[in-house]
Amino acid sequence: MNKNSATILFEIEENESLGRYLMAARDINQGDVVINEAPVVKGPSQITGPVCLTCLQKITKSSSVECKRCGWPLCKNDACHETGTDHEAECNWTMEKRRQKVKISQFITPHRTYECVSVIRCLYLKENNPRVYKKLIELESHCEQRKGSEKYESDKMIVAKFLNQFFKISEDEFSQEEILRICGIIQINGHEVPLTDPPYVAIYEFTSMLEHSCVPNCSKTFLNDGSLLIRATRPIKRGEHISICYTDPLWSTINRKEHLMLTKFFNCECQRCADPTELGTHYSALKCLKKTCDGYMTPHITLNNNSLPDPQWKCASCAELQDKEKVNSVLIRVAHDYSMTDKKDTESCKMFLDHYTKYKIIHENHYFLFDVRLKLAQLYGQTTENDIQSVSDEDLRHKISLCEQILNFAKILFPAEWRIQGVLNFELHASVAESARRQMLSGEIDSETLRNKLLKSKRWLEDSIFYLRYEPDILPEGKMAKQAKKNLIDLESLLLKICLQL
Repeated sequence: MNKNSATILFEIEENESLGRYLMAARDINQGDVVINEAPVVKGPSQITGPVCLTCLQKITKSSSVECKRCGWPLCKNDACHETGTDHEAECNWTMEKRRQKVKISQFITPHRTYECVSVIRCLYLKENNPRVYKKLIELESHCEQRKGSEKYESDKMIVAKFLNQFFKISEDEFSQEEILRICGIIQINGHEVPLTDPPYVAIYEFTSMLEHSCVPNCSKTFLNDGSLLIRATRPIKRGEHISICYTDPLWSTINRKEHLMLTKFFNCECQRCADPTELGTHYSALKCLKKTCDGYMTPHITLNNNSLPDPQWKCASCAELQDKEKVNSVLIRVAHDYSMTDKKDTESCKMFLDHYTKYKIIHENHYFLFDVRLKLAQLYGQTTENDIQSVSDEDLRHKISLCEQILNFAKILFPAEWRIQGVLNFELHASVAESARRQMLSGEIDSETLRNKLLKSKRWLEDSIFYLRYEPDILPEGKMAKQAKKNLIDLESLLLKICLQL
């Protein structure tokens, strides 16, 4: 269950409301690897242009060659043409069932033929690896809840009917119900893996049993080989349920709830979703519409007839319910200004922050302001060739302030987002080190003060390495982790020199 340790950290439990879930078998420390597992099955996303069906990287007509056996296009890497690869399922079905090579001629836009590939790979296991297929088919599919939805009807026509016609699959081999169950299993349990362009989808056995929470106790990281690593982001007591976040914790409660209802078919009632203030942060709060009130209104959410969030906006100060249409008009106006803000331009970001901080139309912790702060904190120093050294003193101070503010905020609202925390700790380290360098050159600080600032920088750097240590080196966070380790060696050498001078 855990490839890195002989100790099993979790047990599989089951109850009527949750189904199967994972519970801590013993006390787990922060940072412990709880699960390290390879995917049960992986394949291209349902909506995708042509990709190599071995490495799953994007291909073009000129960068691909046809599989000699089945005609599906593969990239020109020799390893992707070897027998016994991930391409086996659709290759064998093409020749054994269709008995005619596939011909892909359009490489520009999403290609309908690829919508069935991941489903084929799941169905193929039934005869060729029944043990794994049994595990796969036991995962939640929410078929009854999916029935009648746009996605369900699309799967019925584009996947089930297509498999029947294109691959000549009979109802006796795989019923429509079984095919649609697999479609549901992929939708509910599939993880988007960002290791290729475009990302692919993968299903993991034990990770699929993890509970959801918008404030989970574990984070997930994809390794270079596509394995999934689940780490404890805080101490977990024996008997405690183990959880990850199925949605984006940087979204508001309304958006998270809607996303979970539409894609995972359940209403989240975690501690964050149950609290209109989102753990005291007022992450969604708007200024009260009553002119004589200086309070902020928060959404009190119920579900409408379509099981989608239906918020009632209530002011925390005057306790009055607010007019929904007027609230929505405010949100639309702010959302428009947010969408018009160039997130790659520092001045555009600062203008948005200055405007909405000054006029207090939304709470200072509102998610629109938070997102722009997060973008700006990383943007300083990335728009010029000299990076951090070219940032003005004022902007450098602002960058440091933003990083500290966001990291403090993250501890409350999304403590499991270790990639964000790792990146911001690295940015904070680099900014403080640069500030110390400037003060040293100008003679503003003595050696003792310099040493103390560099020790702070070192602590943030060590935190960054801790958060990002498992990130794959093909992703920006993995490259940052590699650079952080080099920086730590240099920083320790510099600190040693300073200590010898004291």
